[in-house]
Amino acid sequence: MRNFIYILLFFGSFMSFKAQEKPNFREMTPEQRREYIKQMSPEQRKQLMEDAATMMAIKNLQVPAEKQEAFKSLLKEYQESQKTIKNKFRADFSQENLSDAEAKKMLNQSFDLGQQLLNNRKVYADKFLKILTPQQVLKLFNQEGRMREKFMERRQKMGPPKGREPMPNP
Repeated sequence: MRNFIYILLFFGSFMSFKAQEKPNFREMTPEQRREYIKQMSPEQRKQLMEDAATMMAIKNLQVPAEKQEAFKSLLKEYQESQKTIKNKFRADFSQENLSDAEAKKMLNQSFDLGQQLLNNRKVYADKFLKILTPQQVLKLFNQEGRMREKFMERRQKMGPPKGREPMPNP
């Protein structure tokens, strides 16, 4: 009887573990993927996109298996660092209502933050060079902009996340 209970617990935990696994997106149709992603919370969606971007970077840069964990953690650290700097400047202001002095101040602030982003990129380039080749680091930084564009295109196709307005067309 005791063995039977252990077997049931084992299979129960195995089944609950299988239920929590991520679906195989490659086996889904594009419509199924869209629907699955739309059902996710904003935090889950953000994590999915970050994980996808990291895995694409690893694949595109051909990062060796033994360096992948170090690369993942350094990439996450770099992205958080860049995000912290970018969050210092919010363009949520009405440009028409700014005085010339206020506009000039905002312009100078944007230049300062741009320089901080560049300096941060230089610092992390040195850190990435301890894991990657110079060619891979160059490719990583070039890929960064293309990834952002690709995600923005996909986001526009899928529509805004729950509770957000659609993105304006440029």
